[in-house]
Amino acid sequence: MTSTPPLSASGPTSSSTLTETTPLLSKKHSTHFADRHSLSEVGEGDESDNEGGKGTGREVDVYVPGKSSFSQTLLNTLGDIIGTGLLACPIAIAHAGWIFGPLFLIIIGAVTLYTLKILLRIIEQDRRLRSFTDVIGYGLGPRGEKWVTTLFIIEVCAWVVALVVLFSDSLEAVWPVFTSDQWKMVGLVVIIPTGFVPLRYLSFSSALGITGTWTLVGILIFSGIATPHAPGSLRDPEHTDLLPSHGLVKLGTVFGLLISGFGGHGLIPNLIRDMKHPKQADRVCEVAYGIAMSVYLLVAVVGYLMYGTDVSDEISKDLAKTPGFSPLLNKLAVWMVAINPLTKIPLGLRPLADIIFSYFNLHPTLLVPSTAPTPRYLTRPNSPSSSSSSTSSLSSHLEPPPTHMPTSIETAHNRRERIKSIIRPIIRVLLAVLAIVGALVMPSFESVLSLLGSGFAVASTILIPVWAGASVFGWKWYQIVICVISTIVAILGIISAFWPEAHHGFL
Repeated sequence: MTSTPPLSASGPTSSSTLTETTPLLSKKHSTHFADRHSLSEVGEGDESDNEGGKGTGREVDVYVPGKSSFSQTLLNTLGDIIGTGLLACPIAIAHAGWIFGPLFLIIIGAVTLYTLKILLRIIEQDRRLRSFTDVIGYGLGPRGEKWVTTLFIIEVCAWVVALVVLFSDSLEAVWPVFTSDQWKMVGLVVIIPTGFVPLRYLSFSSALGITGTWTLVGILIFSGIATPHAPGSLRDPEHTDLLPSHGLVKLGTVFGLLISGFGGHGLIPNLIRDMKHPKQADRVCEVAYGIAMSVYLLVAVVGYLMYGTDVSDEISKDLAKTPGFSPLLNKLAVWMVAINPLTKIPLGLRPLADIIFSYFNLHPTLLVPSTAPTPRYLTRPNSPSSSSSSTSSLSSHLEPPPTHMPTSIETAHNRRERIKSIIRPIIRVLLAVLAIVGALVMPSFESVLSLLGSGFAVASTILIPVWAGASVFGWKWYQIVICVISTIVAILGIISAFWPEAHHGFL
């Protein structure tokens, strides 16, 4: 992609044709974001009463480069992607068979990576876009953003609640000193402080979660090699099938089970905004998806060979109930499953907090004169493919132009900023508390995971990004095909997930 000259202070350059590689704002899409996010008048009087506008100011939201490195962003992305979906990979392969199972996994990984890159192309249009709903709202406009925001909030809340339940249930199984509900309260003590940690430091907890995942994978493989006889042995594999043999209902759940492992689109815009060099975003996502797909395929194949057609919906359950070569190692694997959700919950709560901050205008702002150029034209890098010097040179433009505004206006602005700095931590604490409350009343982990995979994940990772991208760059024929097939499979998945167990024999 060729770099584009910086925009002038008078506004964005218009173009007759907008493509996926066009790094400029169009009036159609920039108007919505600017109206909602960037400007609010402060002070009294109009320009004629204040010497050409010197007596009024605007509170503007500007793009400031983040501080996360490539490796820190990669760790957080892996921590977001590789999660509870990993545990269900073996049963997904069991339902689909050897021929279709791995093929479905590869296709789903490729499609979700493509839709994630659509989000990255939209982010290039305006670097101030903070969250998933900001990115989608840029493409779909205010009305579409409202619907997407509602859907996204429900999805993320359900996902966070499911993580809390998985954490508490797993710890109750391996260390029953507390009940599941009591472990939830213990988890709250951990969740609240991590809500205030910068994203670049959360990469350490993400690294802990990734270490736990690799520990689980290592124990699974070692146990399979060391165990001489079935079940749980790679030397004496259980019975497996080439083609689907569990019926159409079970086959219908495969798509939802697999896509739940790639449902990280909601957080990645926050991670990209926090990058020191956003031009590396594509590379981060490609490496993360490559690693994730390798891990998913490895666990799916090994788990299916070890436990065959009777594999559980969570591979950790099979490790816990079969002694294998070392019961202690198997118990350690379950411990890794229990700890892993705690490393993901702070990442899940972060986009929820950003949505609330944006809705109530709680993000920090700068005060500039009403007649000054909007700082977004001075601080937005040309595109992620531009040289790193364009990003590093932003620091010289972050300060607002010289002002001649009355002290009362600056005082009012500073007062609002202090109030916002108090409200933001309160909201973060309330979100953590609500996550625990939701976990206390949620019926089961399995039902929520099925709904997340078959319904919400398809919408947030495929349908909505494609729709938003098409609104900005135009529709392609293959995008229509992707949307149609995804919608059909999602509907079948939802029906299969809630189909009564007693009726499985008919299909």
